[in-house]
Amino acid sequence: MKVLVTGSSKGIGRQVCVKFLAQGHEVLGLDLLEDTISKDCTLTGREKYTHFTADISCRESLPDISDVEILINNAGVQAADERDISVNLLGTMAVTEKYAFQPKIKSVLFNSSVSSLTGNEFPTYVASKAGVTGYMKNCAIRLANQYQATCNAVCFGGVATELNDSVMKDPALWQKIMDVTPLKKWATVEEAADWCYFLTVTNTFCTGQAIDVSGGERNCADLFVWGAD
Repeated sequence: MKVLVTGSSKGIGRQVCVKFLAQGHEVLGLDLLEDTISKDCTLTGREKYTHFTADISCRESLPDISDVEILINNAGVQAADERDISVNLLGTMAVTEKYAFQPKIKSVLFNSSVSSLTGNEFPTYVASKAGVTGYMKNCAIRLANQYQATCNAVCFGGVATELNDSVMKDPALWQKIMDVTPLKKWATVEEAADWCYFLTVTNTFCTGQAIDVSGGERNCADLFVWGAD
């Protein structure tokens, strides 16, 4: 299938691309950053990867791409300011309206956040991800009615990526997070990619759902200040 992944150069997005390529799919990546996949000779299927450089918060920069079958909205920021809204919510909406509503679409997945369910994290970040989760439900109705396609949001808790490196290396902050995470660990990027693959390829009936994949993270009123210092 033809798979479009935003935020494809690092972290979860890159690993999602690697997962789909290894399974024989054609993958198109879209990111502000340069291609980190097609020249990596260690990756299976890298010849089936195409990279586009674009800023999802700038609608005019989005390339024309047709016949998308799976869209994975992964690109986002954790800025604690208005960029959370412009990128995470408005940018994601722009991408979805441009690429999801096409005749061959089979599945759309949003990388939301458990923050959209618990309220933990920076206020603008929580608002942006709650907006994504709500927007997903609207898209799920439209995509089911028009194309019989599935549409869900995966709400990850902590994932071990470069972006979260400073959090994982802060003993006090890490302990605070583990105190509200019953499984006492964060997901790997490989685990995150497996969930993305399952919800878009294996799954053909679950739709309109915000799936909590957080290790059981509970609400904690002071966690919204992560990284504020």
